[in-house]
Amino acid sequence: MGRSRRITGPLLDVLEALVAAFRQDEEPHGWTIMKAVGRSGPTVYGVLERLEEWGWITGTWEELPADESRPRRRFYRLTPSGRVEAVALPAERRPTRGGTALGEPLPGGGW
Repeated sequence: MGRSRRITGPLLDVLEALVAAFRQDEEPHGWTIMKAVGRSGPTVYGVLERLEEWGWITGTWEELPADESRPRRRFYRLTPSGRVEAVALPAERRPTRGGTALGEPLPGGGW
């Protein structure tokens, strides 16, 4: 955590999607976050990795039955400190987006 925290548009998008999911008592996986924010996999997973390094989210792998052959999904949840940051940062950086930073559904769908 010694290096500075770079705040980018994709990071704010992912935070808003995580807050929206939290408010609906959901734990999204990477693909659903990608769809909600309209960003590519490498972008979203890079942001998720950063947020996990910062301690703002935790990720857990799903358990699959032995007879299921699809890849496991990783589900993400905001930590208590991450919830505070995930609401405050977009509200500070994107005050004109109104309710999105407060956890309302994202424009065009999502949670």
